[in-house]
Amino acid sequence: MNHLPYDTAPTYGTVQYGGQHLSEIVHLLAPGEQVRGIVDADLCDLIRRPPRRYRKERFGRGTEAGVGCLSVVLDFGGFLSDLVEDCTWGLIRTFRRLFRGRGLTRGWQSQAGQFVIAVRSAHGDFDNDDVLMVFTDRRILLAATAVNSRTMYALGDLPYAHLVRVEPRHTWLSNRADLHLADGSLAALEIYEEELAGLVALGPR
Repeated sequence: MNHLPYDTAPTYGTVQYGGQHLSEIVHLLAPGEQVRGIVDADLCDLIRRPPRRYRKERFGRGTEAGVGCLSVVLDFGGFLSDLVEDCTWGLIRTFRRLFRGRGLTRGWQSQAGQFVIAVRSAHGDFDNDDVLMVFTDRRILLAATAVNSRTMYALGDLPYAHLVRVEPRHTWLSNRADLHLADGSLAALEIYEEELAGLVALGPR
């Protein structure tokens, strides 16, 4: 399948496949890699932070030994934070899932789970929701803006073969769209109408 050069790609609404972000992500591309389009989305707020066992360690083993008690205090603080989230917002989220369906299925080790972990990990606190999905002729590159900076950096890749369907689920109350992945898992996004048009057009081939 031949793709149009980026500057001649068709327009969807007022957005030309996220062309305003091109200068921000060009340094993340491999030599010769061509951008088909860029979609700005957020993880659905029904998806919680990944459990601690699925998060990358903030400190290496040597560093943890060096900071000693400090690392224990930080770890305990993180545990309390997770507990508060589960007992408050977690209960609200569970109630809302009864009406909207789960925002993540098949668990954290699934393709959808790994997608969510990559996005959440952007700023080190696993609270990040925002992701740029950069569709190129080789892959779907995931990117985010660094804290206190306009510098964009890569979070990981989503192979085209993993994305099998984009399901728009917009209502007057919700801007939800579901990503259905090859292993049967699902990750829900919040995405504006014009961005959704680009996601559908750029998605499964």
